[in-house]
Amino acid sequence: MHSNRSQHTVSLCSSGGFTLIELLVVIAIISILASMLMPVFARAREQARRTSCASNQKQIALAMLMYAEDYDELLPPYSQGLGHRGSMGYMGADGIRWADMIYPYVKNRQIFDCMSGDKRIAIYEGGNYFDISTYSYGYVSPSSGGAECGVAGRELSEIGDVAGTIMVAEDGRFDGGGDNECIGRIIPNPADTMEMLAVRVNGIRHTGAGVEDYAAHALNAAYVDGHVKFVRLTDTHMAQWTLADD
Repeated sequence: MHSNRSQHTVSLCSSGGFTLIELLVVIAIISILASMLMPVFARAREQARRTSCASNQKQIALAMLMYAEDYDELLPPYSQGLGHRGSMGYMGADGIRWADMIYPYVKNRQIFDCMSGDKRIAIYEGGNYFDISTYSYGYVSPSSGGAECGVAGRELSEIGDVAGTIMVAEDGRFDGGGDNECIGRIIPNPADTMEMLAVRVNGIRHTGAGVEDYAAHALNAAYVDGHVKFVRLTDTHMAQWTLADD
């Protein structure tokens, strides 16, 4: 009798556990499900960040327009000082630029940060104004000799198509090597190739597209009338960067 009870107890214990093979199968199934779900979660997170970025640009665009209302329909220049449309302090030291000018209208420094980017807005060390190298967005500005592109410092009446002209966009991908204009400032040229335009703005940040896969590049852009949309780079080339009513 004692022997039978022992066998019965062992049998009950054995039936309540998992074999090694069963555990490996469960782990394999969990791993497969995780590998399938991770990209979905990553896309959902990036979609949320893209939406937040669009909201930032919407607030920036409205602040630009409020500034213009207070300054006789004149949009803020890129920066204060001498030069075409305000170029003093361009990639220089502490100084007032467009983000500083519109800050009183927003009072929120986080709107200058895109969470998908690697920059966070900061004050110049020992200074009083935002460090231009920490902007996540670029203000579309005229070049020293160009009158066809760039809204910074313009009267609203100069812009032929306010709903089709980009005012603020994702900043350029390169911070140096002759592309310093891509920090907080975008200077398009009507003669730009798709390759050059792709350097001036960032169509990779929210898409993960390849550097030369221009057809897949897309970015958030704020237009002069205040609306924001996620637009393909190829759709903007080059009509949406010029002042003309295209």
